[in-house]
Amino acid sequence: MTTLAPFSDTYLKFANACNQFEVQEDNHRIQVPEKIIRCIWNDQLFSTPALQTPEGQNLEIVDAGNWNFGNGPDFTNATLKVNGKIYTGDVQLDTYATDWNSRPNNRDNVILHVYLWSGQREENSPPKDLPFQLEIKHYLTQGILQLNDELDFENYPALNTEQVGLCHRPLAQLSADKLTQLLDNAGEGRVITKMKRFQDAVLINGYEQTFYRGVAEAMGYPQNKQAFQLLADTLPLTTLRSLVPTKIAADERVLHYQALLFGISGLMGEEAGKQAGFKKIVPIWNRYKDRVPSSTLTQKDWSFRSIRPANYPYRRIAGLAHWIVRHEKTGMFADFINRYQEILASSGQEVPGSKTLNAFNDFFCTAADDDYWANHYTPDGKTLTQPLQLIGSARSREIIVNIGLPIGLIFARAGKLKHLEMGLNALFQTGKRASEHQLLRFMKHYIFGNQEEMLRTLHSEKQVQGLMQVYQDFCTQNQNNCQHCPFPEVINRYFP
Repeated sequence: MTTLAPFSDTYLKFANACNQFEVQEDNHRIQVPEKIIRCIWNDQLFSTPALQTPEGQNLEIVDAGNWNFGNGPDFTNATLKVNGKIYTGDVQLDTYATDWNSRPNNRDNVILHVYLWSGQREENSPPKDLPFQLEIKHYLTQGILQLNDELDFENYPALNTEQVGLCHRPLAQLSADKLTQLLDNAGEGRVITKMKRFQDAVLINGYEQTFYRGVAEAMGYPQNKQAFQLLADTLPLTTLRSLVPTKIAADERVLHYQALLFGISGLMGEEAGKQAGFKKIVPIWNRYKDRVPSSTLTQKDWSFRSIRPANYPYRRIAGLAHWIVRHEKTGMFADFINRYQEILASSGQEVPGSKTLNAFNDFFCTAADDDYWANHYTPDGKTLTQPLQLIGSARSREIIVNIGLPIGLIFARAGKLKHLEMGLNALFQTGKRASEHQLLRFMKHYIFGNQEEMLRTLHSEKQVQGLMQVYQDFCTQNQNNCQHCPFPEVINRYFP
């Protein structure tokens, strides 16, 4: 049953108390979860053009290698170039250089040892059989704590491959109401966590630019998330609006915004003028290209692998242009929050009906039947049998959950609009949950044991988001070791 209640931080309080970054006073070693370092290496989140080993050797990462799911080094079959010579082998990742000596096995094929900090070596404990070394602290694109906040761990492979986690038994002993309460609290904690991520951006850039960047990010989730973020950073709303003339019709304005976004994206190659999807916008882009900020984006930054054609970045960029035009007058965020406040006002003190809330979940849906991209997947592809929405219902709901709710919560709390906060929480509880994905399947098996009575508690997106937050707070933070995880104790202590 959907109720009106503010977002609770109960889960976050006990999660943070049990599990967080800390500097230990006995040895002053910062504890960094293993998965953060794996994600940094997997995505190459450091400045790669000028890498050097501690000995001053020039190092180039030709291929980062494959994520290893078994025992042994963290990545296999990597390719490096050191002082111009090619090497192929495995990569071992650690927090400290000194951790190398604690891993005596399965390292014969390791060609590179990557670590965040050098640390202090103990006397009488010289390095053993060292491969090439790389200390990445000076090369990181962001600070380690900021990376921990921004990395989306659900977008990476699950590390633990045990049959069932140690938290399964205490969770299975909870009543359905208690388990739902835990997942609800964790889901609300997840929105609060995302809210905190957006707070500085709202203060610096305002609601509209932050919302626009968030919507763009959601358009690219998961494989093209970073490319869309860079696109929105290179062409912020103020820049876009200052470039496009105000006295042209809406459909023409869409083409201008598409020209700017596609032009900056790097997706229009040399033959773009001959491709049906770009033919109209190439001349428009040529009028703008000398007036826009330079962009580092290229076609290589965009992924099409394992993506349904309907979700290709071409269609998402086209949809984003329509969205900008649709909300030019008032603003994307202003229209989103104002429309929902109207719904709440019409419902008085009651929760809006499920039909009304489900309709609002389609707020971001974008249909444009006469747009080339509504009828094609690629710039020169076959015409579809019928037009497809550029932004569909499922993606609209994802944008609301991941962007609309957190930024809306900032607005509600800043204005002390308690009824709006409670209304946003009600919206969180309504609507179909997201489709299955790799991590959700893993967690349903790993901590629920695929038990039907436990799976029934995942009846809305709030509970699924709660499950993802548990994964991020505990499964990824404890060195891939159930024996060290405090979550079973948390369950027993806070949900007896």
